Amino acid sequence: MFNPESVRNAAELLALAVASRPRPRIFAGPDGFVDEIIQVVDTRYDATRYDPIRTITDYAARLAGAAGKSTNVEFVVREVKSGGNGPLMSEAFGRLGGYVKYVGAVGWPLLDPIFAHLKEYGEVVPIAPAAQTLAAEFEDGKIMHGKHQSLKDITWDNLTARMGGLDALDASLRDADLVALINWTMLPYLTDVFEGVLTRLPELGGDVPRFFFFDLCDPEKRTREDLVRALDVIGAFAAHAPNVVLGLNEKESLSVCSALGLPTGADDAAALIDRARRIAGATGATEVVIHPTRLAAAWSRAEGEGSTPGPYCAAPRLTTGAGDHFNGGYMFARLLGLSPANATIIGKCVSGFYVREGRGPSAPEIVAFAARWAAGTLDPWSGPIPARGD
Repeated sequence: MFNPESVRNAAELLALAVASRPRPRIFAGPDGFVDEIIQVVDTRYDATRYDPIRTITDYAARLAGAAGKSTNVEFVVREVKSGGNGPLMSEAFGRLGGYVKYVGAVGWPLLDPIFAHLKEYGEVVPIAPAAQTLAAEFEDGKIMHGKHQSLKDITWDNLTARMGGLDALDASLRDADLVALINWTMLPYLTDVFEGVLTRLPELGGDVPRFFFFDLCDPEKRTREDLVRALDVIGAFAAHAPNVVLGLNEKESLSVCSALGLPTGADDAAALIDRARRIAGATGATEVVIHPTRLAAAWSRAEGEGSTPGPYCAAPRLTTGAGDHFNGGYMFARLLGLSPANATIIGKCVSGFYVREGRGPSAPEIVAFAARWAAGTLDPWSGPIPARGD
């Protein structure tokens, strides 16, 4: 149930923490994509006017109608931007005020210029060429068409060698409050990278990062055996790190439950909290957060549980990357000391702002967004309201 007072309280806690606590630091990677955000043409009237196919169901019917025949499908590119789950989460984290060190498929041997903006938030280390995505957006979801050949370059040996060796990796780990290892599904050797990072933690002494965050990123196409192995390795981090967080959208949470033989339960807030608890118990993760479009729910072994509905947007400007922005906001709030319950609210504020503006917010913009959400004046969206004093 929506609670305006909880939204106001979470935003106030975030503002106080940003003003009083050290700047949080993330070491993230290793994926990277160049995203073309597209619409699929339904009817074209002339060179500039067309109606897009509105839903995935309609698109599926168009394709099914071509069986035994053939058809022409026209894509209209609306935007070309940097993408990938890791870069998008890191961008959200950086815009909020965090320090980012990003290592990943953002160019090789030189940084791809489309990722140069990440340097505004800290440091970027390219170790492989970016993959490519055609992201077809519809009113009821999106279809990500990908070319992932370059992601095979993301191996443990390449990662350590191209960022400067094990000493450089250890230094990056020691310097981080949060290590985020993202996009397991599309990186075929990422479990090996997990295992490699795990071997370094005993070498860090008392300087192990406070949080490790893992995002599987739609494991449907991977085998059950591969997924179970990855989850086992993720759980093993809890023997060395105080907080091991597994972030899942709703579909990913169902895939994990299926792989582990867990009941899924219903899809309301209380049931999602219980699902998060069961996944944590089965994997060894200390915290699980599940974030469908309509709400978010989290369970932590040490810091309780919580949920919030989301600030639904009927006419989003951009949806590709919304989940990554939720993750960036959630983990930014957790690093600043907010509870999982309050962090779900901040995460939903960040993703809610993103789908309306097409970019991540600053911390002051989140405070203003939360005030409008609590007051019931978010939509129709008229752009961000500057924070007082801006």
